[in-house]
Amino acid sequence: MYRILTENKNVDQVRRMLCGLGLDYTVYYGEGAWQGHRENGLMIELDNVTKDLAEKAARLIKQLNSQEAVLLQEIPVVSQFI
Repeated sequence: MYRILTENKNVDQVRRMLCGLGLDYTVYYGEGAWQGHRENGLMIELDNVTKDLAEKAARLIKQLNSQEAVLLQEIPVVSQFI
């Protein structure tokens, strides 16, 4: 599973971009800090996706939101639909 942590900006455009890439995702809203400055955050979880596609999504979000960086985490997980 991959997780993208980013600023809570342009959420509708981010969702459209993720759908345009054919990604299934879950979005959580939160609060965080970047370089000592509090900001509203967005946590996007992607499962059953390649690392290349997760990186592409993170780069597009970074560009869309004019951010210096977004955080991409790779989390070992086993998923099963029941």
